[in-house]
Parts: sequence; C-alpha cells; structure tokens
Amino acid sequence: MVKEPIVIIDDDKSICKTLKLHFERNGYDVTTTQMAYEGLSKLESFVSAIVILDVRLPDANGVELLKEIRQKGDNYYSIIVTAFPDMESTIKAVQNGVGEYIHKPIDIEEIDSAVEKAGEFFQSKYNQKTSFIPVPVVKDIGRQFIGKSHVMKEVFKTVGLVSMSKATAHISGESGTGKELVARAIHQSSANKDEPFISVNCSAIVDTLLESELFGHEKGSFTGAITQKEGKFSLARNGTIFLDEIGEMDINLQAKLLRVLQEKEFERVGGKEKLKCNCRIISATNRNLEDSVKAGKFREDLYYRLKVISIHIPPLREHTRDIPDLTMYFIAKANQELNREIKYISIDAIDTLTEYPWNGNVRQLENTIIHAVIMTRGDRLTANHFKSILGPEETETYSGLMDNTESESFQNDENTLKSLNEVEKDQIRLTLQHTKWHKGKACQILGITRPRLDRKIKKYGIKPIQYYMSKA
Repeated sequence: MVKEPIVIIDDDKSICKTLKLHFERNGYDVTTTQMAYEGLSKLESFVSAIVILDVRLPDANGVELLKEIRQKGDNYYSIIVTAFPDMESTIKAVQNGVGEYIHKPIDIEEIDSAVEKAGEFFQSKYNQKTSFIPVPVVKDIGRQFIGKSHVMKEVFKTVGLVSMSKATAHISGESGTGKELVARAIHQSSANKDEPFISVNCSAIVDTLLESELFGHEKGSFTGAITQKEGKFSLARNGTIFLDEIGEMDINLQAKLLRVLQEKEFERVGGKEKLKCNCRIISATNRNLEDSVKAGKFREDLYYRLKVISIHIPPLREHTRDIPDLTMYFIAKANQELNREIKYISIDAIDTLTEYPWNGNVRQLENTIIHAVIMTRGDRLTANHFKSILGPEETETYSGLMDNTESESFQNDENTLKSLNEVEKDQIRLTLQHTKWHKGKACQILGITRPRLDRKIKKYGIKPIQYYMSKA
C-alpha cells in the first residue's frame, strides 16, 4: 500500500526531529517546518498528505489554519497536536475538519494510531470506484416508505385499500418498524389528507392525564385545570388520530375509547356536552394484544373494534433485501438535513448492514447511518465506519451454528476436537444436504442471511456435488 507523505508543522524542533525519524523508519516521506504559512506552501508540492499540526504557532493559530487546508480540498488529513487542550479549540478543530486531536506530550502509539487511521481514510478514498456505490440525490426528502420486497409490497397494497375508506385500522409490529409512518401514509393517501393528523403516544403520558389529553377538559374539572382545553379528538376534526402503543392504555380509559368508537361522540373531563367524533382512528402497538386480552389487561370488545382492518409491519430482519435502498435514502436524507456530502458507500458497508440483525429495526438503521454520516470525514462510508458503531457483529458469532452441531463434534479427546471454522463448515454442509441445497431453508435453520451463506459456501469451497456424493 502506498503511504501518503507526512507534513509536520510544529514550532518545537525536537518534536519535528523525533517524529521525522520515527515515521521515516516506518517508510513515510516526511517534511517538517516550524511556521504555519511555510507549511501551507509546502503542501502545494503534494497532491495529498497527512498533516500533523500544532495549535500554537509563531505566525498563526493551527485551528484557524485548518480552514485554509480544508479549502484546498479533501486530499489532506489533519492531525492536531497541542500542549494546551481546551474545549473551545477542540470544537473548532472538529468543525474545521480535523481527523484526530492529540494532547502533548505525544504518546507514540496514539499518533501511530492516528496516522494509521489517516492511511485508512486515503485507502478507502482511492479504492477502485467499482467497489463503491454512488449515493443518489433525493429531492423530496420527506417521510417516505422504502421497500421492494414482497412483504413490504403487501403492506403498500393494504395501505392503498385502507386509505379509500375511514375504517378503523390497527397496526402491529416491533418497535422501530415504522408503524407511525404507515399511519401517516394511510392519512396522506385518503380523501381527508388536508385535515389534521394527530399522533398520541399512550405510553408517554401518565394515565391520569391521558384522558384529558385525548378528550380535553373543562375549567376547574381538576386541580390545575385553570382553562378549558381541547382534546386530541377535537383537534383531529375530520382527519386522523393515531393512538400509538395503545396496549399501554389503562383499562378504565379503554371503556371510554370504546364508547367513542361505538357512539362517535365523547365528553370533556368534567363536562356534560356531547361532542362529535368525526376522525378516523388508527391504533398501533408492539405488544401482542391477543395475549393482553387473555391476561385481562385489554378489553376484548375494544380489541375487535380497533382491528376492523389489521396491518402487520414485518421486522427488518424479514425483509433484508430492502436494507440497501433504505441505506441510500437515509444517507441522502442525512446529507440534506445535516449539511453533509457523503457521495459513496462501499459494497462491503452495504453487506455489513445487510447482515446485522437490527433488533431496533428501521429506526436503529437510520440512527446508525446518521451517526456514521456525522462522524465520518470525507465523502464516503466504508464497512469500518459501521463496525465501529455497531461493535462486535452479532451475525459473526458462531453460537447459533454451534448449538445445532452434533455433540460428538466436541468429544473430550483433544485429538478429535475441531476448530470453529471446521465446525461451521460441517454444519453448513450438513444443513445444505438436509435441505437439498434449498438456500432459503438453510438460512432459516442456520439463522444467517443469504449473502452471508453464499460467502461461507465460497469460503469453504462447499459444492452441491458433495450432497449427491453423500447419497451414493
């Protein structure tokens, strides 16, 4: 791998000399100077370089100099070193595009690590373009439903049908799957899309206040009710009210909601006037309401009233083929909202995201991408950016494979013990034989994704002929 030249700008000659000798021993071309603008002029000789920059220089402030280095383009990776660290200069350095911020006295391992990261930055930047995918520019960055998988197409169809009437609908799915997004899509596709969409999280409001929040209250109806208040049902008018996490609603309040569904009317807390309810009601929960009904925590009659139409949003792990499109959309969205310019993402990064289990579903994926976009220097994302955020990849563990392995693979005689790779290879081979090379079924048994299975087959050289030979 070609190493980028290093330009050291520090008024301490001994530091310049020590770092120059150290990095030249490691194969770097090193240039040193004690003056800020002399260093800036030396950069003109290099198409790209790693810049190690002191903060307090005789003719300029190093943090301010970062701005001018940045204006030259993104071919320079800057590392700030200073004996006078403070929060303000650190913040400014980060805002001006610093790669690393190191305190003096310099720890040689720390600066080696910083230079190594700089090398990774340039390596990813100069990789062949075929290993990177361009991020599309999305003009309409509003809330969108992304998905081409079969399960998501079925959701879209249901949304289209539901939006044609004002029927009550119930949306189920794990946390982070996008239940509110579905509710908004139903509302936006309906004839009443210009009416209000009111969202209420039933789990975020204490039981004693939720009734007032939903139906409103009269002045003096309870301590603190100093004025009359309109409830969410009134504010929704002819639009939609979305009751999220309805499984958390108190059993007594459930009876009042049932009346709204049956009679299309309600009363404010402390009031006697009958108010009409003209809005559509959409509810959602990440709980199994049938279990709550059996446990006596949710009214059965309300349950059936709510789910006139039922929509289930599958977890992300059940439609992983949508992850690349979701990733591109979230990067484009983050670029626009955070004023960033991420232009490419590597194929390895897409693979890493596709293989991750995403227990937090689409919301976790979006938050992870936002984190990566904010913390990344440069215009591209690689697998390393996400691995550092996600930590040890759950899909990389072998526990699921080992649990299914025949016990004789782990005999006490150490001469018969197998390595993890051997165990994994045997388990994959046996599973493929069992499913007659039906990869979809094999993935379900092994608990891994299709891309991961294909890579393992290639890694271990497993071929279909092995199945037929074993049957001979």
